[in-house]
Amino acid sequence: MRKRKTAGVPVQVYNLGSPAGAQMDFERDELWSRMSAEMGKKAVSLPVFLVNPNQMDMLYPREYRRALDPERIRPLLQEEVEREARERDREGELETRREPQEGEQDLFDRLKRYEEEGWLKYSRVVAVGLYLRMGQHNQQFQDQVLQLGDPNVRTAEAENAFLNHQAPAIFLCCERIVDWASRLGISHHLVMDKVYYHELGHAIMNTLPDGAPNPYLEPWGRTVEESLANAIAYRCFKGKEALWVQRLIQDQPAEYRGYAAAGQLLVSLLDVRFLRDWFREWFHEYDWYWWRRIEYALDRLERGAWHPEVARTLTEVLRNLPMPLTQIMSHKRIDSQNITEWRRFKRRIARAKPWIHQAWKDFANYLLIEGVS
Repeated sequence: MRKRKTAGVPVQVYNLGSPAGAQMDFERDELWSRMSAEMGKKAVSLPVFLVNPNQMDMLYPREYRRALDPERIRPLLQEEVEREARERDREGELETRREPQEGEQDLFDRLKRYEEEGWLKYSRVVAVGLYLRMGQHNQQFQDQVLQLGDPNVRTAEAENAFLNHQAPAIFLCCERIVDWASRLGISHHLVMDKVYYHELGHAIMNTLPDGAPNPYLEPWGRTVEESLANAIAYRCFKGKEALWVQRLIQDQPAEYRGYAAAGQLLVSLLDVRFLRDWFREWFHEYDWYWWRRIEYALDRLERGAWHPEVARTLTEVLRNLPMPLTQIMSHKRIDSQNITEWRRFKRRIARAKPWIHQAWKDFANYLLIEGVS
């Protein structure tokens, strides 16, 4: 009886000129078995191009070449923690949150001065993977990328695929993957998988309409996006592998380190009118103490004071109460709900109210503080 030929993985992988690309094994069962259905759906639709460091550095968008060094920004974040504590303790806490005075910079404006320095330190572990829409580049640019590749490992099939692809794709810098793994003494496959899942996370969150303002160009938007992409990647791993992925994330800039905090607070607690009506209907007779805390939190939220303790109070209630809304919302992980809200926000960013923008900035502030501490 003739043996049936085993089919390969339904993902197109092309080597554009990376000698280390030969070490990247996409046939491994564990690479695919860890994925959720949503990740798998993205994976089978996105080609993967393997590139060397010179090619990656050319491909990596200039406007994205920014990073925050945790050590450099830690004092600023500590000042922010102390400032928020003073605001909470001041008289009239239920008043509208204090707006920055004219000429006063907020936290993220002050962080921008560290971005260039941070990129120089962290570029090797940032420009290791890239999710990129190819249609924005012309033929001359693509030819230059190909010329930087090693012709001994680049095939005609890979070259044609790259030149003819106009949709989003994932790029992996194989030499940097191998180097990162070597520095830590772990399998390069574990590093490759983490980086690949992270880029698939960006693909899942790619809802920004053409021409809309890109929040990733701001430190707060980059912090939310990268922390959520790492949350997507991290939850694919279990046991010892998960611990090594946490170690890998410690090598990344501050914007990437809020992956755990992203699962602690619900950003979806933004519709104050809905929440107030729901809590009044289901909860006000249940426990006077909690009802007063909820009323206080909702008052602050309604006045724009979206501080972490406000969302923490509401999150705690939703996690523990045997109420209908708890049952509706508890079937999804908190980080999954935040990812859903981030996708929705990006889709509607051009029409989003200022207080919603501020809520995401406050959430990014929280992710940075928790990730760096």
